[in-house]
Amino acid sequence: MESLDQKVIIYDDACPMCKAYTAGFVKAGWLQHRSGFSHADPEVINKIDLDRARHEIPLLDLQTGQVVYGLDALFLIIGAKWPVFKPLFKTSWFKKLLYPLYQIITFNRRVIAGSSAPVTGFDCAPDVNLFYRWLYIGLATIGAFSVYWSFWQSTEPLAKGVFLLHALAPVLVLFVQKKLDFMGHWATVALASALVAVILPASILVKSVAALGITAWMWWLRHNKV
Repeated sequence: MESLDQKVIIYDDACPMCKAYTAGFVKAGWLQHRSGFSHADPEVINKIDLDRARHEIPLLDLQTGQVVYGLDALFLIIGAKWPVFKPLFKTSWFKKLLYPLYQIITFNRRVIAGSSAPVTGFDCAPDVNLFYRWLYIGLATIGAFSVYWSFWQSTEPLAKGVFLLHALAPVLVLFVQKKLDFMGHWATVALASALVAVILPASILVKSVAALGITAWMWWLRHNKV
């Protein structure tokens, strides 16, 4: 297996998703080093393109100073662990296939995770990209309501209430300042609660209660983000 002992991945430490998967790399032994942007050594920060790094996670070689970003960084890490995938990772069509998904996640990671800027240090928040924000909102909405449509058709009153709650919530965008962020958070909450309802092997009533619980919890975490 190719050694990555001298490489460090620098991640958005205000993003729980970024924290989780980079910690997973280290815990699994795929990488030896990781560093959050807000606490990264200045010598490390000076070796990377900060503007690019806000949108594509950088992997820095501490010996050579070489940096790879985004999908190339992830392909390098996964390919070192599972060399069988290296030929696939080197094909341009595979990267082109995954690139839009990567962009959707990276440009929307703060609304997906419901995170705020770090208190100190460099804030690597991505730019607001209208195309990828609305694409994410659209896809998440389609995913959520493909599930919640069955709630509306149910005879269970609470299920219908869950459907109406998510369907009417966007009206609140009229009363908030960060309207685009609100729509991103709304789409995330709707999709997450719908996925819980799908996964939970229970009656429609229990699914409805669970969906309401997840919805309330996620909005409570986001109450100061919009």
